[in-house]
Amino acid sequence: MVSDKHSPRAPGPRGVALWQSLRRLRRDPLGEYQALRTQFGDVVRLSILPHPIYLLSHPDAVQYVLRDNAGNYRKGLLFKPIAALQGQGLLTSEGEHWLRQRRLVQPAFHRRQMATFAEVMVDEARAVVQEWRHAEQTGTPINVAERMNRLTFNVIGRALLGVAPDTLDEYSRQLKTIALRLLQHMNDRATHLWALPGWIPTPRNRRFRRAVAVYDALVQQIISARRQALQSARAPATDVLALLLAACDDTSGEGMSDRQLRDEVITFIGAGAETSAHALSWTWYLLAQHPEIARRLHAELDTVLGGRPPALHDLPHLPYSRMVLDEALRLYPPSVVLPRQANAADEISGYAVPQDAVVVISQYIIHRHPDFWSAPEQFEPERFTPAQEARRHRFAYIPFGEGPRMCIGKAFALMEMHLVLATIAQAYTLQVVPEHPVVPELAVTLRPRDGLWMAVHARHGK
Repeated sequence: MVSDKHSPRAPGPRGVALWQSLRRLRRDPLGEYQALRTQFGDVVRLSILPHPIYLLSHPDAVQYVLRDNAGNYRKGLLFKPIAALQGQGLLTSEGEHWLRQRRLVQPAFHRRQMATFAEVMVDEARAVVQEWRHAEQTGTPINVAERMNRLTFNVIGRALLGVAPDTLDEYSRQLKTIALRLLQHMNDRATHLWALPGWIPTPRNRRFRRAVAVYDALVQQIISARRQALQSARAPATDVLALLLAACDDTSGEGMSDRQLRDEVITFIGAGAETSAHALSWTWYLLAQHPEIARRLHAELDTVLGGRPPALHDLPHLPYSRMVLDEALRLYPPSVVLPRQANAADEISGYAVPQDAVVVISQYIIHRHPDFWSAPEQFEPERFTPAQEARRHRFAYIPFGEGPRMCIGKAFALMEMHLVLATIAQAYTLQVVPEHPVVPELAVTLRPRDGLWMAVHARHGK
């Protein structure tokens, strides 16, 4: 709906209260977002320059921006720090370029690929089970967040990028040495709206560019190695990178350039590995806090699987395990903010929104809206029974986004998390180590600050 001059301006803090709110948003963005929603309602305006920011908290407004009028809302200003690393991949690109890339990438995530991907996921999860036997026997705590990150990178490396298993550890080590400084830089840029532009050669910007150059060289090495291996391969490849190397646009007949391939590979690594790792970490954390839910999960796994590794065809028969994951994704969505920017003046929930205004949707806040979630801070997997889901507003739960820009890897990520949970939970229960408190930290994603240190306990009879 196009805004008219009579539409009211959304409420929000002004003057000193606005300055104080902006300071709190820097220190505790999710807490302040929640406080602003409680004080001002489901649409809050922050009157800052160069463009006002609107915080949206109601599923109706979310549906309008992400689906009903999605064409009026580009990724915009707040995605620039991510684009500085990921380039014009699916996560950050816009318009015709995004549509072309989406068409080229989509077949790589076809259902027929999933069985092959599932085997890789279970194989990597079983490697974790084997690796943790020593920790279980010696009582040595494990940084579960770090291990989930390594697991999901290995899955991305093998299933999506076709990296040979014997080189995975080396790639993982190299990525780990530069990932932290890249994430810190992107987070600083996203939370400091008035920071100096990236092209100005400040020490911080120079460090970032050097890290990106190292990352680029590593990604190019992965692409070149895959291209060379495919030239001598006898059997057709099923990994996503191989399919992208062979993909051609139906209209132009052109494939992806090396730059486009680079951008998509970095997007796969960043958006695919890290988000799934954090979601799994929070799932282990929540199960440790709720032993009754863990027991029900174990009972389902024992009944359906009987101790054997899960397979893709088992997942429909493990509904409670999936509900556990869905509820973990509600409480701790790896992606907690979906920013957009208005191409033209509009009206949202009756309030005027000017051209170029920044619109911010937070999954973390939407997933806790008291009008749609009773006792929203409690961990209750039964919220996701089919009957409960049928009654709920579709846009009250959006861990993977919604509308035309919904995450292309949603099915892949859910399958991965489900198989990993089923594989590891059959063998172990995990408990948080008291001397390592768990503190959520919002960087580019929502992760446990300083890792997630847990003790590994073999299940009785396992």
